Amino acid sequence: MNTSDSFSPEKRLNEFNGLLLSRARDLSYYSPYSFLRTISHERLSRETFTEPLIGSVASGRSSLSAEFRAGKTTWFVWRDLPWDSDYFRRRVVRIELIISDHEDADAVAVAVNRFLGRFTSPGDYVSMTVPCEDLLLLRGLAGTGFRLVETRLNYYFTGFESAQSPLLPVRMAVADDIPVLRDVAMRMRNRFDRVHADPAFTEEEADSYLGTFAEQSVRGFADMVAVPDLPGVKPFGFLAAGNPERIMDLNIAKLVLAAVDNSEHRGWMFHLLGGIIRELKMKNTDILTTITQASNRPAIRTWEKAGFLLGFVTHVYSYSNK
Repeated sequence: MNTSDSFSPEKRLNEFNGLLLSRARDLSYYSPYSFLRTISHERLSRETFTEPLIGSVASGRSSLSAEFRAGKTTWFVWRDLPWDSDYFRRRVVRIELIISDHEDADAVAVAVNRFLGRFTSPGDYVSMTVPCEDLLLLRGLAGTGFRLVETRLNYYFTGFESAQSPLLPVRMAVADDIPVLRDVAMRMRNRFDRVHADPAFTEEEADSYLGTFAEQSVRGFADMVAVPDLPGVKPFGFLAAGNPERIMDLNIAKLVLAAVDNSEHRGWMFHLLGGIIRELKMKNTDILTTITQASNRPAIRTWEKAGFLLGFVTHVYSYSNK
């Protein structure tokens, strides 16, 4: 058989779990916290990647399948994204992991193409994020319908103890700010972000998506949205973030979305970041994480000026079955 359909779901899951456990140390670079140097690779992998992934498959939140070729197995874990599917009016799928029991990139490519043929239909959109360390998968994807749309730099900040208050006044956004913040997000497009860089979406679709993202951040998708607080001036930028979560005995928060119109007031991303850091400092945050594109030099300068350090690098790939 070319696929795993001849195996029971229980046997399929057991084989997959065994492969994950045997690769626990190597898979630590799939952890979103792989920058934590004081924690062992095994613990990072187990607590923040492999065990949550196994639980997601076991509970049915994620799907699992395998492709076979000449005694070589390539496993796929993926899930449908209902909100994104409803928004874009097409099925949107995220692949969580592709892992093989071999080192044959050509076999990986064949397996990926078979997977796409079996589990996607016309109109479907599939994305995945691949750590730069997964060379086998990166080589394999070169022979498939996937294309690279974004290279991400994943930064982290630990300097809360010495952090100062922002130099200029910053406040948290309220519902009345939504129209102007939505407009800022749409106008100040970043052509290198995932949706704008992907030809699967039109510029209008990408702009609208970011505008909706900004609106929903104020409505509760984010825990805080910082905006400039200048008398008589409508907010011309924002920076959204989440509250810290307890992970690996640390309080870790993350930035969610940002956009600033610098046409009249320059340098405000740095001040908004200061406002967010002030809020998170009061919540006893240990680490703040953020993501930007390798091509987004202004953002890189802002994060590094504030004291962020590069944690790891990932690549975002997509497949559009149109």
